[in-house]
Amino acid sequence: MTYRASKPVALAAAIAALGVLSQPISAAPYFEGRTITVQVPSGSGGTYHVYCQIVQRNIGRHIPGNPTTVIQNRPGGGGAKSAAYMSKVAPKNGSIIAMIAPGTITTPLVRNVKFDAREFNWLGAVAARSSAIWFWHTSGIKTLQQIKDKEVTIASTGFSSGGSVMPRMINSLLGTKMKIIYGYKGGGALNLAVERQETQGRWNFRSGFTGVRPSWLPQKKIVPVIAMGPRDPLMKGIPHLRDMLKNGSVAQKMYDVMGMNFEVGQAFYAPPGTPKNIVGILRKAFADMIADPRTKEDILKRGIEFSPKSAKQVEAEIAKGFDAVSPAVLKGLKAIYAKAKS
Repeated sequence: MTYRASKPVALAAAIAALGVLSQPISAAPYFEGRTITVQVPSGSGGTYHVYCQIVQRNIGRHIPGNPTTVIQNRPGGGGAKSAAYMSKVAPKNGSIIAMIAPGTITTPLVRNVKFDAREFNWLGAVAARSSAIWFWHTSGIKTLQQIKDKEVTIASTGFSSGGSVMPRMINSLLGTKMKIIYGYKGGGALNLAVERQETQGRWNFRSGFTGVRPSWLPQKKIVPVIAMGPRDPLMKGIPHLRDMLKNGSVAQKMYDVMGMNFEVGQAFYAPPGTPKNIVGILRKAFADMIADPRTKEDILKRGIEFSPKSAKQVEAEIAKGFDAVSPAVLKGLKAIYAKAKS
C-alpha cells in the first residue's frame, strides 16, 4: 500500500526542510574532502597567475576541513571571459573563486557583457598596485610627448583589459597615438611581445615586472612614460594621468571611474548566488590568509607587491567608482569604446 502524506503534513515537512537548509553551515564538514578552484582571468606567465597561485597555495589551510585547492586559467576578452563564466556558469557552492582582472569591473558600463561586478561576493584583495605605460629601452621612447608626436604600438590581451582600456583613454584625453595590438594570452606573452619588439610597449603594473622579470627595472630595460592607479613613491618624477586632467572636469571623473579598477586591485570573489554562510566562511579564510605572516613571506619572496584590502574596502571602492558615473562621464567612456571598435 502506498502512503501519501496529507497536505498539512507535507507542508510541515517542507517547512522543516527549509529550516534545516537555512541553518549555518559547519565549515569543517562542508569543505572536508572538497576541492576549491582558483580561477586566473588570463593565461600563465604573468603576475595575475602568480597572485592566484599565492591564494591557491595559502587559503586552504585557513578553511576548516582543509579542502584541496587547484588553479585554473581562463583567458579571454581581457578578463571578461572569466567574469562572465563566474557570473553565469560557475557552481555557486564555494567550489570556485576567481580574481578580477583590473579593467573588467567597469566593462558593463559600456558593453553588453554577461556580468555585473557589483553582484560578485568579494572576499578581499591581495594588492592594489600602481601602473604605467612602459616602453622597451631600444624603442627610444622616454617621454609622454614622444607618443603624442608619433604612432607607437602597444601589446594587449583583450578589449576589456586594463592594458587596452587605459591606453585608449589616454589617447582620447591627452591626444597620444597608441595603436593597440590585441590577442596576446597573458602577461608572459605581453612581455615576450615587447622583448622581441613585436610591439614597442605595454601597460603594466610596476610590480608586474618585479615578479616575473626582476632584472628589467634595475637594468632599465623598460621605461615608464605615464603613471596611473595608486601613487607610487618608486615612480616619482613620472607624470600621473589624473594630475594632467583639469580638476573637476568630466575627463578627470572619467579617470576616477576607470581608475577604480586599480584601487580595487588584485581582488578575489565568489560567484553571485553563493549562499551567504559559504561566502562568510570564504571571507574569513581570505582575511586570515592575508593576516598570516607565511602568506606575506610567500608574496614578497615572489617579488610582487603586498598591499591588501578587505572585502568591505573592495566593495567601498567599487561603490565609489560607480557613484562617480554621470551622464556626461558615461557618454565620454562610451565614446572611447565606440571609437576603438569602429
